[in-house]
Amino acid sequence: MQRTSRRSRRFLVRCVAALCFSALRAHAQSSGAELQETIDDDLQAQAQVETDAGNKEQAIELLNELVKRDPRRAGALLDVAILYCQLGERDLSLATLSHLEKSYTVPPAIEKLIGFYKTDSCAPAGSRPKLSMSVGIGATSNANFGTSNPFVSFAPGAPFTSLELAPDSLAHGDSYIESAIAGELPIAMLPNVTLLAALATRQYRSMHAFDQRTATFGVAHSVSVGRGEIDNQLLADTLWLGTHVYQRDVNWRAGYWGPPVAVGNSLSRAGVDLTLNDAWYPGNALYDSLRAELRIGFNARIGERTTVLLFAGPAWDEPHSGRPGGARHGYTASFTIDYDMTRYGQLEAILQQRTLNDTAPYDPLFFGDIKRRQSVQAASLRYVYPLNRSWSLYALVSTQRVDDSISLFSYTTRSGSAGITWKY
Repeated sequence: MQRTSRRSRRFLVRCVAALCFSALRAHAQSSGAELQETIDDDLQAQAQVETDAGNKEQAIELLNELVKRDPRRAGALLDVAILYCQLGERDLSLATLSHLEKSYTVPPAIEKLIGFYKTDSCAPAGSRPKLSMSVGIGATSNANFGTSNPFVSFAPGAPFTSLELAPDSLAHGDSYIESAIAGELPIAMLPNVTLLAALATRQYRSMHAFDQRTATFGVAHSVSVGRGEIDNQLLADTLWLGTHVYQRDVNWRAGYWGPPVAVGNSLSRAGVDLTLNDAWYPGNALYDSLRAELRIGFNARIGERTTVLLFAGPAWDEPHSGRPGGARHGYTASFTIDYDMTRYGQLEAILQQRTLNDTAPYDPLFFGDIKRRQSVQAASLRYVYPLNRSWSLYALVSTQRVDDSISLFSYTTRSGSAGITWKY
């Protein structure tokens, strides 16, 4: 009887222990869920504080972190889209709204709000005045665009078999000071129309004959069509080398971007654009020409931080007069990848190539039946570190290689610069 009583007591103790353990485990799980919810609510509250203080970029960062922690918070995504819209980042706003529509069951009232922001409220990026200024220092391996090969060979039967170039015609490096100012001003009486202006300078330490100044004036227009967007831009540029005008051109670009499409955690869109560039050279009108480029484009935002942009298509260059080599045709391509490191800055890499082929021999007397094939390849890497909302530091390295079937026109340039930028 006593033995049975002891067994009963042991059984009772085990049952009580098991019940206590289960209760503690349930309480721990409940406390863990409550803790996560408290953290999420705190992120939401911090984002609201930053929004009220006008710190929209910080608010977006907090809301994105909230959605990453709890994907059910669709309202936070809507807040992100609205903040992007208020910052003038129309593309990012539309992409976020499209992701919200595709990934969540949206109530009718919210669906109407999304439609309102897509069609009426979220104005194009040029809807507020913008101004930026920068100054920096740098160095280049080839300030005068000179060739690295001092010898030029001619075709059999030419008056000369070869020629040695003067030292001044070869590549010479130099250091420089660079500066730029650019602004955008929306026209209130003309919706979606923005005036553009910019001035960029590069002053060399010693090779002042190759100092550069570029002045740009123009107008841009953007309008939504369905869920897509049509952009138009008309620019006039003047380039000075030293104290003389080297080139003037008028550039018109028209493009269409389709609606963004969500694929997994990525948003992408496709488009097409046409560029016409009429360039003339006051010092040598023989090279005046009209260039046309028809390109297809692909733009994607991968995850939360990476954006890629790709353009490719045929190109034509038609001379206004009897330019040696005649008309040119070929292709152009560019690839840009941008990585946002939030408060640690932004990294952007650009690769470009344009290849044009002459339709006629360049100079039969000196170069025989050679038709010029010129390929311009360029690459750059730019890092921007934000000091605050208005000020940032930048560093840029770039290289450009011009490869021509006539070596006289081939050269390579490598440059690097660093400076500070202010934006309004």
